[in-house]
Amino acid sequence: MRNATVLSAAVLCIVAGCADQLPHDTSTTKSLTVNQAKILSQRQDDLFLGSLTTLSDDVAKVLSQHKGYYLVLDGLTTVSDEAARALAKHRGFCLSLNSVSTLSDGAAKALAEHNGRVSLNGLTILTHVDLATKLAQQNGPLCLPKLTTISEDAARALAKHKGDLFLDALTALTSAELASRLVYDERYPRLGGLTTISDEAAKALAQHRGQYLPLRGVTSLSDNAAMALSQYRGYLDLNGLTALTSGELATKLAYQGHNVHLNGLTTLSDEIAQLLSQHHGENLELDGLTTLPVDTAKALAQHLGRSLSLNGLTTLTTESAQALAQHKGDLSLGGLTTLSDESIKSLSQHKGHNLSLVGLTALSADAAKALAGSKAWNGRLPQLAMLSADTARALTTAAKWDGRLPNLTGLDTADSVAVAQALATRKGPLSLPSLKKISPKTLTALIGKRDVEIPLIETLDIIPEPDGSATEDFVIPEWLEDRQKQKSGVQAAE
Repeated sequence: MRNATVLSAAVLCIVAGCADQLPHDTSTTKSLTVNQAKILSQRQDDLFLGSLTTLSDDVAKVLSQHKGYYLVLDGLTTVSDEAARALAKHRGFCLSLNSVSTLSDGAAKALAEHNGRVSLNGLTILTHVDLATKLAQQNGPLCLPKLTTISEDAARALAKHKGDLFLDALTALTSAELASRLVYDERYPRLGGLTTISDEAAKALAQHRGQYLPLRGVTSLSDNAAMALSQYRGYLDLNGLTALTSGELATKLAYQGHNVHLNGLTTLSDEIAQLLSQHHGENLELDGLTTLPVDTAKALAQHLGRSLSLNGLTTLTTESAQALAQHKGDLSLGGLTTLSDESIKSLSQHKGHNLSLVGLTALSADAAKALAGSKAWNGRLPQLAMLSADTARALTTAAKWDGRLPNLTGLDTADSVAVAQALATRKGPLSLPSLKKISPKTLTALIGKRDVEIPLIETLDIIPEPDGSATEDFVIPEWLEDRQKQKSGVQAAE
């Protein structure tokens, strides 16, 4: 009998409309019935339905009667033409559809008729002129941060917006009107999404009165566009450019001072290299170059700035190394993993103050001796993965070597004891933080330098003697055991 009573109550509740009751927090509601929408539309306050993912045409018609200030439907990714026509009748201040990425012509035309503000922050394509005109007429900042594509006519309409205009994701700019608008009153315009610009847009951008024009995403320029941008008076950022053939633009970049980042360039003619070498600023970065012909190297060696970065080079001929050695500023060649002894000997004579070869994974004894005697080498070999006893002896004589070998994971060659003995003679700091494999005799030789930095002994893989001699147990000296306990405690605390 009690179960029947409960069932009857449930039936009455459904008949009375309990099924259309709203959750306490409507901001998490994912769908609405028409009756639920009717209840919500009577509210006078803002209506936040940001989690709503579906919207029927009938529900849209009911919600359009909402008289509050904001109607927020930011969970919707699509809006039908009929729903758009209904929502356009909303009489509140703002209709927010910030997750809608595309609109049909019908939906765009309908939303353009909304009397208040329409927020479409998620829109990726804008081709409808009426909607662009509607957005341009709205007061205050206009944010379309995901817009990648805009038609010429829509761009011309949007350019009439009087407030701040944010089009961070726009990939192509062909409208001179929109280009002028984007840089008109922006000290640092946000143009990072652009990959292509027309000649007309380039001419307009070059009129920017601010000190910085960021076009780091632009990959190519026509001759006319390059010529136009060469007239810009501020700092021009073209870090993504993959080809530079304009002498006028190269000259402009060289003489604009500060840093010149051209890391998108994969090739460089001798003539353009010669022009860029006139750069007097801080850093000239050409990290996209993977090879360097000798004549190009000779041109870049004349660079007048503080630092020349060629970290993308994967190979370097002896002749090019000899040419670069004449460079008088800092020289960074961090992408080279191997170099001939002749090349290293040439580079060790570098006339600058800081020679970086941080990518080297191997180093002969002769090359190490050359670096040890270099006044320019910065003393860092973070990628060195192996070294011979003679190389170790040469490095320990290098006053500039920082003593760090973070990429050395094993001392497991036949001469490993001699390597460790040589390293232990170093007078400065010695660090092998990634060491994993080592034999007892090698470890004994290494800790002959008491301040050597190595991992906890318990984490090491103690291997048989690699030279084939008898392997004995390693006994941890008391002083090392105490130090390792302290280190273990610190690591546990962290």
